[in-house]
Amino acid sequence: MKREDVKGIVPSITEEQLQQIMDLHSSDIGSHKQSIDTLKAERDAARTQLADANKKLEGYDPEWKQKAADAEQEAAAQVSALKADYAAENAAAGLKFSSASAKKAFLADLKAKGLTLQDDGTLLGFDDYVASYKKNDPGAFAKEAGYPAVKDGGDPAKTPTGSTRDQFAAWFNEQFK
Repeated sequence: MKREDVKGIVPSITEEQLQQIMDLHSSDIGSHKQSIDTLKAERDAARTQLADANKKLEGYDPEWKQKAADAEQEAAAQVSALKADYAAENAAAGLKFSSASAKKAFLADLKAKGLTLQDDGTLLGFDDYVASYKKNDPGAFAKEAGYPAVKDGGDPAKTPTGSTRDQFAAWFNEQFK
């Protein structure tokens, strides 16, 4: 800030008032410069400490940088695998399986397939995979519960075979094998 700038803003300012403003401004600038110098010294000291620590690590284990990078990549891969596993289990939670072992086999095959995990937490191509799995292994999924199939085909001229009890028993045995 210059004296001319202050006089331009406040034309009726006295020299004494102007000097007080300039002194306040100078002390404020001085404290900021001191803070900057202190922070620079701390930064330089931290850089020196880091360089010394890196030299010591190289003395103990010359390959520490590579090991650290490998460990970081391994951790990232484990996190990605966990996210994919959770996404697979969440997606399969909406499906009805005929047994717990069928669900376990489905999940194992799904994880082996390695579908891509999307940003929203879903698996890319999951619906197509389920459709092909249902086609290849329909017994793995629970049958839709419904009314028993009419044995006579709904034709009024055709008489049903067996009693209603026999028809229901056949349907029940078929549904709950």
